[in-house]
Amino acid sequence: MYGNVVTNKQLKDLMESGCLSIDPFEQNNLKAAAYTLTPGRVLRRGDDGEYEVVHTFSNKKNSFKISADEYIVIEPKQIVRIKTSGLIGTFITASTNIENGLLVVAGQIDSNYGVNNERLRFGVRNLLSLPNTITAATRLVHLQLVDMRGSAAEPVRLSRDAQAVWNDRRATENWDEAHGPNYSAAMD
Repeated sequence: MYGNVVTNKQLKDLMESGCLSIDPFEQNNLKAAAYTLTPGRVLRRGDDGEYEVVHTFSNKKNSFKISADEYIVIEPKQIVRIKTSGLIGTFITASTNIENGLLVVAGQIDSNYGVNNERLRFGVRNLLSLPNTITAATRLVHLQLVDMRGSAAEPVRLSRDAQAVWNDRRATENWDEAHGPNYSAAMD
């Protein structure tokens, strides 16, 4: 991949210049070349195929039990907004997932992701044959940014399917009603 991996200092510079925001930003989550995202909400796929919020983590260290061999979707507590073209985000699973028996499925985010309040999501599967626990402090995934602003790249346009995914993840004035009770208050 062309471009440079953003270091911790560069990430802070991008935030100070308004090119990027991570809210809430927690200094302890900043690594040498990544930022650790923490669980905010758990979603399960219902019989109708739609994902519904089944658990919200608060600042208290409440936990969520994930059944043996279960697949869930996690929305991180942090809202990430890439506000400039040429930055992309990739995800690296945390090494603690090995011992915890958790498999994380994640993709990438393109420039301008989050500017319309799209929420990040990644999948988590419990690979163990017994229940597992996820808490607000569980390290599942790190966000790594790649700066391609100095590289020759054509602008990317979203397909209709990709735009539909972004639209589905947008937080609107009806977000709490549509995605679970007390979400915004619990995230404060």
